Amino acid sequence: MLEFFTGVLQGITEFLPISSSGHLVILSSLSQDINLNTNDIAFLHIGTLFSILIFYRQRIRKIFESTETFLFFLKVVVVGVIPAALVGFFTPIQNTIDESPQILLVTGISYLLFSILLIFSEKINNKESFSITELTVNNAFLIGLAQSFALLPGVSRSGVTLITAMYLGMKKADAIYFSLLLGIPTIFGAWGLTFVTQSYELNSGIIFPTMIAMITGLVAIKLLVDFTTNSKLQYFGYYCLLLGIICLVIN
Repeated sequence: MLEFFTGVLQGITEFLPISSSGHLVILSSLSQDINLNTNDIAFLHIGTLFSILIFYRQRIRKIFESTETFLFFLKVVVVGVIPAALVGFFTPIQNTIDESPQILLVTGISYLLFSILLIFSEKINNKESFSITELTVNNAFLIGLAQSFALLPGVSRSGVTLITAMYLGMKKADAIYFSLLLGIPTIFGAWGLTFVTQSYELNSGIIFPTMIAMITGLVAIKLLVDFTTNSKLQYFGYYCLLLGIICLVIN
């Protein structure tokens, strides 16, 4: 039952703008039965990676229909991934998550700051001026730079990239798509980095939650699309605000 709940939690929180890593930090702090390190968290993310591939399978397939389209998406995605890759590789973020006694404090502060961004998200973009096919390298880099902050638990990767893309003027539907598209190499890269830099041993107990995370991740992506297009992101902000307060109280 606990494994099932962990998978559901990962799948839902990975794509909704409420930080999956923040939830896992809180869950691990409240229950002695759950001790998820970066190895387990990285493997859980593989399940949600497949959620993206399945949900956007038709749009992703179109990327490979022409060399020009493929090279364009390759360029903007690589540029968008670079900031988070550099931060993840050159900072001790994994050790912070695994070993820091102040991780709840860090998570709480991150949640509070991110909640403000969510609550006021609908006020930062007055017009949708361009589609994903008009995305510039500079804007892709700015979105990627925002994504690097999501390495901190309490900051949602999908949320911060989505809001940044909307702020720059990208259409909402395309902002969601690019946000999740960036997630493919980011999630796979995070798992690969964990595999290379640590002595990776597969925890057999994490396989079932990973499968559940894939299934529930599909539901979460659909909810993200619906809430974003209906301008209801601020509701997630109030939820993150509550989580931030909870983290500071139990710290």
